[in-house]
Amino acid sequence: MRQKHAHWLVWLTMLMAAVFSLLPMPELVAYARPAWVPLVVIFWTLALPQYYGLFFAWIAGLIMDVLYGTVFGQNAMAMLFMALAVHQLHRRLRMYPWWQQCFMVLVIVGLYQLAVLWIGNATGRVNPSLLYLLPSVTSALLWPWLAALLHSLRRRFIVI
Repeated sequence: MRQKHAHWLVWLTMLMAAVFSLLPMPELVAYARPAWVPLVVIFWTLALPQYYGLFFAWIAGLIMDVLYGTVFGQNAMAMLFMALAVHQLHRRLRMYPWWQQCFMVLVIVGLYQLAVLWIGNATGRVNPSLLYLLPSVTSALLWPWLAALLHSLRRRFIVI
């Protein structure tokens, strides 16, 4: 009998997303770095909303706050709002074709980026710029491939 609850894979993908978000990049493309951790949170909230929802997103946001050295709770609060939107729309989002999912990921990650920008600007740590929304575009373009990869890993390791 095969193991049917390999939830360690979820945390491993979260760890990998955190590592990808911290890897050094050339300054020219660093502005367009995809929002790896929010993408992974969106995927697992869509795939398994009964297990991974608001608390999972809040923990992921706290981990991001610690890794980035931002105001404690900044990413956690923005991630919580993002997961709430995904959790409310998860039945519809699953039914959308890939191009509509990309657009919704663009909107959801964009709202996440705006929430982080708003909190950072309120604390005086971030200067607003339109370049701040560029990761939402690259995240939306990356979504079909990342979702396909995570879906195949989910099927391979039987995460239900």
